[in-house]
Formats: sequence, C-alpha cells, structure tokens
Amino acid sequence: MTAMNPMNTWSRRMLCCVLAGLLAACASTGPERARQGERPKQVLFLAPWEAEMLPVVSWSLSPGPVESRAVDIPGLRPVFLVGDDSLSRSWLRLQRDKLRRLNALGLVVNVASPEGLLELRQLAEGLRLIPVTGDDLAALLEFSHYPVLVTSSYIEQ
Repeated sequence: MTAMNPMNTWSRRMLCCVLAGLLAACASTGPERARQGERPKQVLFLAPWEAEMLPVVSWSLSPGPVESRAVDIPGLRPVFLVGDDSLSRSWLRLQRDKLRRLNALGLVVNVASPEGLLELRQLAEGLRLIPVTGDDLAALLEFSHYPVLVTSSYIEQ
C-alpha cells in the first residue's frame, strides 16, 4: 500500500452525506441475515425504484486497475463498486467470500439493463447490490476505475 491520503473535514462530511444517502436508499432492499454467519437469500428481483434508475452511468469511472492505498475514514461500512462488465464479474467471483465476511455493500456503478443487474446479483450470491452512480464517491476518494473495495482503512482491488 502507498502512503495514507488524509481527508480534510469537508471531504469527510461530503463522504458521510454520500454514503448516508446510499445506505438509506438501500435500507429496504434485500433480505437481512437471520443469524450471524448465515448466508442471505439471493435477491433476484428489482424493486420498482431500481428499474426506474436504469440505466446507471458513472461518467468518471471505467473498468481498470486500482492501486491499493491506505485511507483514514473511521466508521465507514465497507463498500465495493462493480459494473456490468467482464472485469467486474471476474473480480466479484474471486472476492465474493471476502466481501461477504466484511458485510460489504455493493454499488453497481455502470449497468444498462435490468437483466445486467439481475445477472450481477446472481453472481454475487446474496451480497446486497444497488444500482447507483459512483461519480461523487470516486471524486471524494480520488479513484477512476473499478472494481474496487473501499473500507475505513484501505482502498484495494
């Protein structure tokens, strides 16, 4: 990992606002775990608001390599960004168990169709995935590619 990128107070507040909005938006989607360690059931449907959001396009993000680095964002719930593309699908297959252990929230930042979102959900095997533009988050955390995992202490692919 490279040197830590400290965030100023304004950036931290903006990040909190962006993520609070995302978490509120997804609070009613998908089943919750009944018991710790139990795999959640797959969510293979679209909520009405999700279908209305499609297509989702994040203009500042594209599939590609992400350099790992440390960050300092106390209290951040792990989130990962993927798109409806082959790199994201391969990464999701490889990282699925780790993402599940972290209880990470998935943001699908580029997806054209309901079918694409449903295919990603099937591949995610129960991880919560919501369609949302990732431009604000990427600008705040200074990255331009996905798939990527963002935690309170690091950003990595």
